[in-house]
Formats: sequence, structure tokens, C-alpha cells
Amino acid sequence: MKVLLIAGMPGSGKSLFSNLLKDKGAKVIVMSDVVKKRFSEDGKPGERLMDYAKRLRTIYGNGVVARLSVESMGSPSPLVVFDGVRSLDEVEEFRNLLQGNEIFLVSVHSPPSIRYERIMNRMRPDDSKDISLVKLRDKEELDFGLGGVIAMSDYIITNSSSIAEFKRECEDFIKRVLKFG
Repeated sequence: MKVLLIAGMPGSGKSLFSNLLKDKGAKVIVMSDVVKKRFSEDGKPGERLMDYAKRLRTIYGNGVVARLSVESMGSPSPLVVFDGVRSLDEVEEFRNLLQGNEIFLVSVHSPPSIRYERIMNRMRPDDSKDISLVKLRDKEELDFGLGGVIAMSDYIITNSSSIAEFKRECEDFIKRVLKFG
């Protein structure tokens, strides 16, 4: 089995890359969805999702979301994608839990100004129109250790132009590196 760990700041294009892989038959586990599911069962009244994620890590260790994500994987697939890796502890946890598999750590990078524009335009439930809150979210993501993950990635795909160009770069990576689909 091949395992792809995808990291990137909010608005970088991780989900677009994951969806391309899903369309090709990969099993995709969105790590934030795993946390959201548990949050709906276990969150405290008035607690933000980000604060819940911090609390989970404090109680169960920094690799907890990786463990929960692997548990949610179900049956193996030729390519399993974990979208949303946020710390080197999670990377290490994946490597320990999925030993014997070919593991790729890939980051999707976009400059902040481009990401902020995308976030303002897409308006997912956890997005904000307030630029100061968007920047605060970036800081919180970096506090988890996301910068270290990006720095230690096996591959970085830059997403700073059109969607079509980004999709071409992703397709090239899928064929050249993953040899999938």
C-alpha cells in the first residue's frame, strides 16, 4: 500500500489535491473530519474546534489525530491519503503505525496573500472574512508544528497560479511519483 500524507496551510489547495486522488480511486481520510466527528461527540459547550484539537493533543499526545485517522481507515487500499497532517509527531505516528508501506510526505504551498484571498472567497464553515482571524488561524496551525512538516516534506507542490495549472502539477506528481491511476 502507498500512503500519502498531505500538509499545507489553510487555503493552499490540499483538498483539491486530495479530491483529484479520490477521483482516481484513492481512499482519502480528511484528518480535520476525524477531529470534527469526535468533537461532535466529546466537545465541551462553547469550545472551539481548534481548542478541542489542542485539548486532545494535551491529553493523548501530539500523534493522537494520526492514530484516530488510521483507526478510521477501514480496509486497506492501494493508495491511502491522509489530508491535513499538522505536526512531525503525527508524521512519526503514521510511520510507526503504517510500517512496511511506502509513505510520501507532500506539502502544498501557496503564498499567504493568495491563500487569504481563497479563504475569503470560499467561506467554509470554519473560515472567516476577518483577516485578523485568518492570520490567527495560521498562527495556531504553525503552533501545532505545521511549519516543521512543510520543511521536512519529501515533495512540495506549489499552488500559486490557476486551478488548471495546479491540477496539471498534481497530475504530473501522481503519475511520476505515485505511479497511480
